[in-house]
Amino acid sequence: MNNVIKILSTNKDYRVAIADTKKIAERELAGFTGEIAVRDFLAQFITNCALLSGINDFGSKISVSLRLSEEDSAFCLITGQALSLEYSGTLNLHRKNLSDLFDCKSIMTVTTGDWQTGLHTGTVEAYIDNIDMLFSHFAMQSDQLPSQFIIAKEDRSRGILFQPLPFAEHDTMQKASQELAYLSEKLEQADWEDVPALYAHLGKVVSQSKIE
Repeated sequence: MNNVIKILSTNKDYRVAIADTKKIAERELAGFTGEIAVRDFLAQFITNCALLSGINDFGSKISVSLRLSEEDSAFCLITGQALSLEYSGTLNLHRKNLSDLFDCKSIMTVTTGDWQTGLHTGTVEAYIDNIDMLFSHFAMQSDQLPSQFIIAKEDRSRGILFQPLPFAEHDTMQKASQELAYLSEKLEQADWEDVPALYAHLGKVVSQSKIE
């Protein structure tokens, strides 16, 4: 079953990627024995990586390295349709607040592209313990299009990436962002096969793909 949907708005002024990574998270985090908050954080990390891949060319390789501290880190690699996650075993032992995983040296590095078209690598300080805001911060600081990552409140395996295009009007994008935030609540409850219809009023589904 396809689990990533890409939509182009009716006025062609923004793009949206929608992902469901529940089965991937169940597989990649099957051996995780730590706190629920840390597991949710890693599940969100997977979802955001899938969204980043979904908004780009699926033929491109995407890797995201999150260095939290000297001991704690996570690494996600997407090549074609295959996603893999690695994380340090110390995350199983973390019993403090999620924010305590971060320090002044925390960074996130994202590499996209392939050997034919070239690889692009960007790095930002990871001082935000909200993974959605961290990915949005990366998009703002890198030369990629500014993007907003919206993860469902309860189901961390479902999320939306909202990416305005360069000629988009600010007021229109604000309204679109608010609409997508509202729809993220419905996305959480919807059957996956009904998701395209849920967003049909915003634009046209231009692709459906699978990451596993």
